[in-house]
Amino acid sequence: MFISGFLSHSPSETESWAAEFAKKLKGGEIIALTGELGAGKTVIAKGIGRGLGVREEVLSPSFNYLLEYRGRLQLFHADLYRIDGPQAFRALGLDEYLDRGGVMLIEWAERVKDSLPPETIWIEIVPGEGDQERRISLRWKDA
Repeated sequence: MFISGFLSHSPSETESWAAEFAKKLKGGEIIALTGELGAGKTVIAKGIGRGLGVREEVLSPSFNYLLEYRGRLQLFHADLYRIDGPQAFRALGLDEYLDRGGVMLIEWAERVKDSLPPETIWIEIVPGEGDQERRISLRWKDA
């Protein structure tokens, strides 16, 4: 298990960090984002999209469950806020995107934790001391 962390002082700093992180992605990664409502999950998603060369604005797919974007790698961005758990994840066919070879980014991933493979990259976002400050931690296992 590997653990890394970052302290961000603003949404723009968070987005820039995520863009740099995305430049290291090779395809096939599953990135699980966790954190309370308003923590900055979509800010990280926007940064990852930018780092992957996505030209359109990355939006929260709250009412669509999943949005696809083209860039250096395909980005599959899911928002699971409105699903009940792993059974709904499978019933909606969202689990099929785990093996599509692009980057699968999942907001509210803790709702389907048991459906995700062990090599999933977990990014947790926790509010810091100031309104804009965020503590971002990464956990992952080697595949």
